[in-house]
Amino acid sequence: MEKSISLLCILILFISSCQENPVIPEEEQLVLQAYLYADEPVTEITVMLSRSLSSSDTVNTLISTANVLLYKNNTSYQLTPSVKDSGKYYYAGNDLSVLSNEHYKIEVHYNGLILTAETTVPSKPESMSVNITTITFKKDSITMPHGGVREMITTSDSLIVSWSNPNSKSYYVVVESVDPNREVLRSDSMAPFMDRRFVTEPMMEDYYRIFDRDIKYTGKHKVTLYRVNQEYVDLYKSRQQDSRSLNEPQTNVKNGLGIFTAFASDSLFVNVVLQ
Repeated sequence: MEKSISLLCILILFISSCQENPVIPEEEQLVLQAYLYADEPVTEITVMLSRSLSSSDTVNTLISTANVLLYKNNTSYQLTPSVKDSGKYYYAGNDLSVLSNEHYKIEVHYNGLILTAETTVPSKPESMSVNITTITFKKDSITMPHGGVREMITTSDSLIVSWSNPNSKSYYVVVESVDPNREVLRSDSMAPFMDRRFVTEPMMEDYYRIFDRDIKYTGKHKVTLYRVNQEYVDLYKSRQQDSRSLNEPQTNVKNGLGIFTAFASDSLFVNVVLQ
């Protein structure tokens, strides 16, 4: 799964090279990046060591030899280290269901250290909808003041994602091109894989407007709305600190750094066409 496309940098920006002036601990610390997704397998668990101030390393050390246990209703589930992805762990069995409104605990045992964290899976977003299911772009040409013609790709459609949020909970939206026959809308969209996905910041609203500049390709797009916990919001906000205010980063992990949090989501699809 590729859901944590922007979350990894958010998590370790204070101990890695994700920003120009990272906050680096004086000593190595165990770092946990763990995400649970309602109704999905457990695959997004990463364990690493932070680099210390005295270290010449530029990245964190991924740990594949930790003992990682996930607890649900006082039952423990042993996680397995990934063979393909160093530092990642997953649950190999089929007897564990991640469900909304349930409480989970995680333990990481490594070199005599025991790192723990807890989280509750949020409820699934309610009443998610989009105002249109097809976004139509058109080619326009404009004459430049000093001669020549410039081609423009424009649309009068405006995609609005809406949901019910009477209690002002936190959400974010992901729009991803999922069409294998996609075509680039604009010449400046010849970008790497990351440009196929647009991710918003966490918000406490009940709608979000997708601007046309954030849509890079034609074809089928998946629009996913994620309900997030406060620990994720706090960590996201902590990325805004700079070198003049190096506060201890937000974490809900005991005896270490990082985050253990959960998400619940709903998805819809829209189509992008170019006439």
